[in-house]
Amino acid sequence: MDADVGAHFEAVVSLARSRLTGTRVIQNEVTANRAILEIHGKFGQLDVRIKEIRSASGNSYSYYLLYAGDVLVGFDNHPDVRVIKKKYGRRYKQFLGKSIPHRHGSRKQTFELTDEYTASRFLEQLEELASST
Repeated sequence: MDADVGAHFEAVVSLARSRLTGTRVIQNEVTANRAILEIHGKFGQLDVRIKEIRSASGNSYSYYLLYAGDVLVGFDNHPDVRVIKKKYGRRYKQFLGKSIPHRHGSRKQTFELTDEYTASRFLEQLEELASST
């Protein structure tokens, strides 16, 4: 991994510490083959979970706002069959395993396609996201 990943992770940690309480860096590891950042914290009464994984084979992320363990809103790009079906329709099988950015609603019962999301954007929009649930 290049040095930019480490600098990016440090910027995300700094922003998380300024926006959240009880911020805990669960993992911040950058090696030659991959980089992982995982942060937990609180935003008021809500739990915040941030995770980014960078590797040569691709990047994945998940940013979640939870209440009592239930998802209120979340953004990720994990391969989700429901999302793949929505995006590709009947041709979905040829795209299984493809990462597609999307937003989850309450308890992951709803979802919508989105643009790529970043941890910084998620942290900066916490008030708006919390009030929209």
